[in-house]
Amino acid sequence: MYKKLGIGKLENALVVVNGLRFINLKHIMGIVLFGIFPFAMMPELRHLINTIEVPKLHVLIPFVIVFFLSAFISNLSIKKHVNIEKIYAQHYSFSDAWAYFIIRFWFLLFYEFFFRGVLLFMFLDHVTITIAIVCNVVLYMLIHAFDSKKEILGTIPFGIILCLLAYFTNSVWYAFLVHLSLSAVYEISIFYYLTLKNKTIS
Repeated sequence: MYKKLGIGKLENALVVVNGLRFINLKHIMGIVLFGIFPFAMMPELRHLINTIEVPKLHVLIPFVIVFFLSAFISNLSIKKHVNIEKIYAQHYSFSDAWAYFIIRFWFLLFYEFFFRGVLLFMFLDHVTITIAIVCNVVLYMLIHAFDSKKEILGTIPFGIILCLLAYFTNSVWYAFLVHLSLSAVYEISIFYYLTLKNKTIS
């Protein structure tokens, strides 16, 4: 439905009247389905989101590298996807931005809780880590089926890295932080250039 409406991504939603509300609604539904429901139904997996510990150096150092690399790649992709010289939308404010990013934060956290928490660790109860990661990445690819081929292919290495982070830290927080770095750098820039830049100039 979102694909047909042409508001599957933030940059598309910002140029459509009420597009941001539709995106927020989708994220709220995701929070319920990916987060609140499994968190309530599976108390044995709550530790994956309730606890966070500093991992050993052999995990912490790769995490830091991947975190900044994700932000760097995200920054590089901004100019490729958006003509930042143009102002597309003027009807959104800073309050709209705050609402979107607060909802987006919780969505990404629960999204990681579901994929790198619930699914991954449920698979681990029955299969090896390799098979669990393969199954997880396949499902992760399927949920991106309506994205571009480049983005679908990108889910493979990204999904593997996030699964490994969750596995070695026994938590979804490090996978979430990497995902957040990739998403936040891109989307904050998109929001600024397509909406708020016009307001700061004027």
